[in-house]
Amino acid sequence: MAALVAGVAVGTIGSFLTSAPLVFGGVVLVMLVVATVVSLAVRTPELVVSRRFAPDRAVAGWSVVETMTIRRREPGGSVTLRVRDTLSWRTMATDESVVATLERGASVEAAFEHDDLPRGRHRVGPARIEVIEAFGLAQRLVTVPGRGELVVVPEVVSVGRGRESRSLGEGSRQRRDHSAAGGQDDPITREYRRGDPMRRVHWKASARQGELMVRQEEQHGLPSARVVLPVRSENWRDAHPALGSGEPVSDGFEWAVSQAASIALEYGMAGSQTRVVSLTGGTVALHDPSMTPVFLDHLADLRLDDAAEIDERTPEPSPREPVIAVVSSLSRLDLDLLSQARGPGVPGVALVVHLDAHPLTPDDRSVDSPTAVASLLRESGWQVVEADSTADRAEVLATRGVLGG
Repeated sequence: MAALVAGVAVGTIGSFLTSAPLVFGGVVLVMLVVATVVSLAVRTPELVVSRRFAPDRAVAGWSVVETMTIRRREPGGSVTLRVRDTLSWRTMATDESVVATLERGASVEAAFEHDDLPRGRHRVGPARIEVIEAFGLAQRLVTVPGRGELVVVPEVVSVGRGRESRSLGEGSRQRRDHSAAGGQDDPITREYRRGDPMRRVHWKASARQGELMVRQEEQHGLPSARVVLPVRSENWRDAHPALGSGEPVSDGFEWAVSQAASIALEYGMAGSQTRVVSLTGGTVALHDPSMTPVFLDHLADLRLDDAAEIDERTPEPSPREPVIAVVSSLSRLDLDLLSQARGPGVPGVALVVHLDAHPLTPDDRSVDSPTAVASLLRESGWQVVEADSTADRAEVLATRGVLGG
């Protein structure tokens, strides 16, 4: 546009001054601009893009590098591109665009770094590319179809308790005892404890182990732990609609999802299977020590108020199955549901998340507030650990009692 205005101005001045060279120069400049615009409109290069991410599975709160490869479908001359992408969780600013030159018969790459990633399964694309030709005299915005998928899993922190804790180590010990007892066709066994009935002594396993072993017939396969995670927005008082999608999001819930994943992996290091369940008992995700990537993918897909992600076919809590609840605001009905997550005689641990530091959170005074919930859970026999949603996750997990220490 500036070149067009300049050409008109030069031609006009030339006509006033009766200067043929100026008039000629102005006309040529105008014709050049018009020809370039027409050419660009008629012959805009047909582009194809592909994407890759490093790492290919990202972590919430961290960054990822997206590399976009651009090529032409048909042969053509050199062209300058200004490239940016379409992200589902935010809008890329114009100044984040990458300028690249696509040479004849070649492809070109444009790299972007995306920071502070939100957990989820995100669509990336279509690409928005400005095609610039003829020394910048004309440009056209082209939307190149095609999308990539970026999976962002919750951040997992490790405190190493899974390898050290005697209570968490029950899983690997039971698997070892089961193997010593003869494999999958025999009952699962463990070492004899005072008070165990003698009728449950497994003499064959005892002979192999050199100590009394008892049958543990009610528990087959991997020993398990249970993590209770409320998945309704009403249980997280900082929940609010996300910009763009309008889906409920909560910083407190994201903190809790990370803790649930971390707890599951700690138990996994001790050889136990962990079932993350909702307040109603439905399975949100199941962690097997050999299937950690699948487990994290399931948690990446988890959204507040999304009943489709919950499998209500969940086995009843079993005796001696550790239970850890990561909760915040609970109604009386929620508290009743939570009490059903524990098997008979199981002392549950409740990690109560406070959201006081969040500017959208109401005063912590109502009957379903985290403070009130913590008090009621203590009265109900839960071991309660209170934490703020801005607290260091590893420090909270290392708190005495959270992981059986």
